[in-house]
Amino acid sequence: MRIEADRDILLKSISIVDSIIPSRTVNAILANCLFNVSKDKIQISATDQEIGIKTALKATSEQEVSFTVNGTRLVSLLKEMPAGLISININDSYQIDINTKSSDVKGDFTLLGTQGDNFPEIPDFYEQGAVEIDQGDLKDMIRKVIYAAATDTIKPFFNGVFFVSQSRENLTLVATDSRRLSIITRNLKNEIDLDEGIIIPLKAVHELQRLLESDGTCSFSMQGNQCFFKIGGTQFVTRTIDHKFPNYTQVIPKEQDIAVNVSRGKFMETLRRALIFTRMPANTVICHFKKDLLTIEVKTSELGECVEDIAAVSDIKEDIAIGLNAQFLFDSIKEMDSETVNIGLTGQMSPVKFTPDNDPDFISVIMPIKVKESE
Repeated sequence: MRIEADRDILLKSISIVDSIIPSRTVNAILANCLFNVSKDKIQISATDQEIGIKTALKATSEQEVSFTVNGTRLVSLLKEMPAGLISININDSYQIDINTKSSDVKGDFTLLGTQGDNFPEIPDFYEQGAVEIDQGDLKDMIRKVIYAAATDTIKPFFNGVFFVSQSRENLTLVATDSRRLSIITRNLKNEIDLDEGIIIPLKAVHELQRLLESDGTCSFSMQGNQCFFKIGGTQFVTRTIDHKFPNYTQVIPKEQDIAVNVSRGKFMETLRRALIFTRMPANTVICHFKKDLLTIEVKTSELGECVEDIAAVSDIKEDIAIGLNAQFLFDSIKEMDSETVNIGLTGQMSPVKFTPDNDPDFISVIMPIKVKESE
C-alpha cells in the first residue's frame, strides 16, 4: 500500500516524537516509532516506557495500516531529500520504500519495519479537569528553574521539577539539588488544583520545554501517577516521581538584614572571568559585600588569583564575606530578565537570596560555602 505526505511536515512530526527514544534500549520495538495510518492522517508515536509522545499530520493513504520503523534513520533519510511530496510504500513483510516525487533524486530507498501490533499503548490526553496554560509562560517558567534540578539519581525527588498551586489561581514551579533552589510563580487565566503538587522527571520537563511554543495555549491534566499535556496536534504523557518534595519554603529566607543591588550584566561578566580561576565542582568564589561595593575574589594555589570590584547599591553597615559557587551564581543570574539583581543577605552561613528587580515572584537561593579565615 502507498502513503503520501509532505516531506517537511513528516520530517517535523517524526522529529517531535523520536527525540525521547534512548540511544540504547533492550526492547527492540521501543527503538522504533509507531505509525498508525488512516486514509487522511498519520499518527506517529514513541515511548521510553516513562514518557509517551504522539502527534498527527495530514496524509493520504490507500488504506489503514499500523507499522513501526526506526525514526532516527527515517529522519536522516528525509533530511537528504528535497521538499515536496514523499511516497511511502509498504509491503506485507513491512519493507518500507521511501521515494521523493521530485525528479532531482532518482533512487530506491528501503527501510525494514515491523507490524505495529506489539507496540506499547500510549494513553490519550485525559480531558477531565484539564487546565489551559499559556505556552510561552510555561516555557519561560521551566527555563528559569530547570537548571537548579539535580542530575544524579541518589534522591529521586531532586531529579525533577515540582509543579504546585499555592492557590487555585496560580502555578508555582520549583527545582532544587539541595545546594541551590529556584522558584517561580505565575497567575493563571483559570483555576488549577495542584495543592499537593507533583514532581515531573527532569527528562520529561526537558522534552516538554522543547515542545512548547512561544505563542498559543496548551492543556494540562492529571490522572493517577500520570500527567498529560496537549500542545496543538501533539500529546505528551509522563509518569510523575512518587516521592514527597522537600519543604522548599523553609529554605527561602523570609527576611534579610542586608539588601544589595547590582548590575546583572556586570555581575555576569565578572563571574565569567572569575570562573577561569576556580576549581570544579565547588567553583568557590568569595563575595565581599561592602558599602556600595561588591568584590569577587578567587585564590587558587595551582591556577592563580582574581580580584574584581563591581559597583553596588546597599544598606550594609558592616562588611561581610560569603563563599559561593560561582557556577551556581552565573546559572541563576543568567535566567533573570532584568537590568539589575537584588541580593538579600542574613549572615555568612545563611542562604543568599537573588531576585530580578522587575520580578519578585522569581527567586533563586544559593547555599553558602564555608571558607577558611585566611581566605
